[in-house]
Amino acid sequence: MDWQQYVLGIVAAAIIIPLIGFIIKIIWDWIKILRETSKVEIDLKVPREILNTGTKFGLLHVRDGKDEVTDKGKLRNKKRWFKEVGEVGQQVTLRASVRYTKKLGFQFKCFADYKGIGFKKLKKALQKRRYSDVGEDVGRRGRAWFIHPAYSSCQTVDRIKNNFFYPE
Repeated sequence: MDWQQYVLGIVAAAIIIPLIGFIIKIIWDWIKILRETSKVEIDLKVPREILNTGTKFGLLHVRDGKDEVTDKGKLRNKKRWFKEVGEVGQQVTLRASVRYTKKLGFQFKCFADYKGIGFKKLKKALQKRRYSDVGEDVGRRGRAWFIHPAYSSCQTVDRIKNNFFYPE
């Protein structure tokens, strides 16, 4: 073995060993995330006529945990969009998935981005299906926020009402 092959072997080892360590760390981090988190699916039921107006429904994952507890997750404010998963008659089931820290649960709030329908008609259709606290977004025209009736609610330190999915 000459000195060039020897040097190439050392350089290769200097590159490959840290790379393997990096890959192992990524895999370990993913295993930890999957052990400490869970995924839940939130369903909405809305009339076909509302979807036909171009209205899109979303969910804002506000944070893991509640505001008033010390062991809470950082503020996320991450949007998840609902997708159609079924239809019975004129009622459409929409679904969004949220991954959250198991021991904390999470806060969320549903919203609708509407164009081809007025706020009053949208509010009436949502309230008919027991969605509550339907309100217009003061900062974003064409968005309405509401509370899902199938989940508990909580209040933030800013006195905003959100839904809450309790921890496992």
